Amino acid sequence: MAEKLDTSPEEEAIKDEARELMTGLVGSGAGDQTNDSAGAPTADGADIIKAWKSKYSAAPEDTTMEDFWSLYDPYLTSIWKMVYDEADSNENLKETIGFVEDLLAQPGMTQLKKDHDCWCVVHTLENLGIEGVWLFNGPDPSKLFAANEDTSWYTFTQLGPEAIDPVKAAVAKIMMPIEGKLNGKVVKDTKVFC
Repeated sequence: MAEKLDTSPEEEAIKDEARELMTGLVGSGAGDQTNDSAGAPTADGADIIKAWKSKYSAAPEDTTMEDFWSLYDPYLTSIWKMVYDEADSNENLKETIGFVEDLLAQPGMTQLKKDHDCWCVVHTLENLGIEGVWLFNGPDPSKLFAANEDTSWYTFTQLGPEAIDPVKAAVAKIMMPIEGKLNGKVVKDTKVFC
């Protein structure tokens, strides 16, 4: 028997407080799990994001992970995995795909795109889960959080910063799912923020 989802006002208030706390922690640097050598977004970091966007958007089917890692610099950029927190309450595929579309279409995202502050690929899975991987100019997603309050519905976890084999495998698994599956679940839709 499936567990009943607690949607009481008290539970929702706790979730809202947790989201606010997480946004404050990333924005303030407290509890930061990023590379201490990395600083604020830079022009060089923007150039890396721009180069990756250009390479990926020109021919995504021909783009390889080697192409990605040849551009990645842990001192200028960071990689973050994103997972939707409320997947258990999603009711259908169309609605879930709409959540991703809404996330990427928020007004604050326009400036991030223009400034080459981030790139992402986000998958909607057959179980109505949402997972993605983001490449940021700088050490963390704080500019994304400031530009888009819908990010509070997602958990972001840094991958790296160093490009060691387990990090490379985790990024590849999300960026380029094998046989159309991610964590054993069929990818039903993919959106790219380029």
